[in-house]
Amino acid sequence: MRSLSRTFIPLLSAVLAALIGAGTTHAQGAKADSKSLTFKTFDGVELSGTLYPAAGAKPRDAVVLLIPNFDLKKGGGIQQGGWSDLAKILQRNGYAVFSFDFRGFGDSKTIDPVEFWRHSFNVSNFKRRTANGKPLAAIDHKDFLPSYVPYLVNDIAAAKAFLDRENDRKTCNTSNLIVIGAGQGATLGAMWLAHECKRRKDKNPAGAFVPMLGDSEGKNVAGAVWLTISPNIGGRTVPVRSWIVEAGKTHKIPMAFITGKNDSAGSTFSSNLVRALKGTVKGKSKERDLEFTGVNEIPDVKLAAQNLLVRTTGVEGWILNKYLAPVMEKRGSKEWVERRVAESRFYYANNNGAPLRVNKAHGVDVPSVDVNLFLR
Repeated sequence: MRSLSRTFIPLLSAVLAALIGAGTTHAQGAKADSKSLTFKTFDGVELSGTLYPAAGAKPRDAVVLLIPNFDLKKGGGIQQGGWSDLAKILQRNGYAVFSFDFRGFGDSKTIDPVEFWRHSFNVSNFKRRTANGKPLAAIDHKDFLPSYVPYLVNDIAAAKAFLDRENDRKTCNTSNLIVIGAGQGATLGAMWLAHECKRRKDKNPAGAFVPMLGDSEGKNVAGAVWLTISPNIGGRTVPVRSWIVEAGKTHKIPMAFITGKNDSAGSTFSSNLVRALKGTVKGKSKERDLEFTGVNEIPDVKLAAQNLLVRTTGVEGWILNKYLAPVMEKRGSKEWVERRVAESRFYYANNNGAPLRVNKAHGVDVPSVDVNLFLR
């Protein structure tokens, strides 16, 4: 990275060699498989996802959540832009991986029409809500108003709740979560990370009058990789900087920002975010504060977002060998903890003395995100 320590400055030839080896390093004697599945959001959307259980000779005690880029006109999803190749490479090298399609994209279009349309943010942000006089039972991104896009952050919350259920089945360990997002998906991922950093579980039994809050849920995130993170979602400029600072500076979550060197807008925005995280001393970044946070500019590349995930760029191998490996080595494996999300209460904790706000009540399967709290 341009602003990481010298150990992690990417040399393209070395990265390409690492990428070639990435597909075979731990693959001998292990079959890489995957499972297609569906899971629900808090407002009744049935999302489509793919789970890649950890494989290889040395399974890691970590799980990677992939968050795709998308476009309201062109679409987008986990079948585009090299996501499946990245998932398989990570899987063969010992990581459990989970990818999904946002609502209205790919195979994530079925809804519970009763539950879905009772939420005002769904009602007010669609171009049409009925067909043949009946409420729609399936949705498509082409019917979204641009103002609806921030609410897709709830799909990331649902994906994490799914992984927490898998955690309790001991198929993965969500105490060591890695997030990789691209474009607008990365921006929503940053909002979701800020949400996680504010959330705290009530350690008192259900029904106790006074909550006893645990640590920030952000402590379970080992690191994040953003491929050309966007300053906008749905055409609206959003406070990405504050979300990134909340997660990356206040809570010290390592973050890699990957852009094409010839993508001037993406490179400048990512560099500005890193400066907001690390600050400067006499014009130089304070490297020691956040060792694994910085910008990786891919030489002579104009590609953006998940389109960077092509073999000729070497990004997949860099993520695996030059970033995640040292990040996880320094962090170490955090102990597995039973999550029991449905039986737990969560609060948004405040440091300003304001009253606690409930994020998820006891008995609710999937948490929601208070979007308005993060768009102020």
